[in-house]
Amino acid sequence: MRITLPSRLGFGTAPLGNMYRDIPNEEALATVDAAWESGIRYFDAAPLYGAGLAELRLGEALAGRPRDEYSLGTKVGRLIAEHAPTPAGAA
Repeated sequence: MRITLPSRLGFGTAPLGNMYRDIPNEEALATVDAAWESGIRYFDAAPLYGAGLAELRLGEALAGRPRDEYSLGTKVGRLIAEHAPTPAGAA
């Protein structure tokens, strides 16, 4: 099976989950907006990135975008514990 992605370059969302440094929510959303404006239409996420923070931020940033214009990849296998601390920057 061959899958054609909507863009040649993808956007990895680990930084949106504060994996490397804490970033404000506004900066995370602006980063996704800049990627979109640059033509990126493939986004890679995972629940592990900031205990779900990256997925929350990506969802917020893509909420107003046409769903048929982008592809989203994610991973499974690691569970986020209910008692896990709230990620920095999450509301």
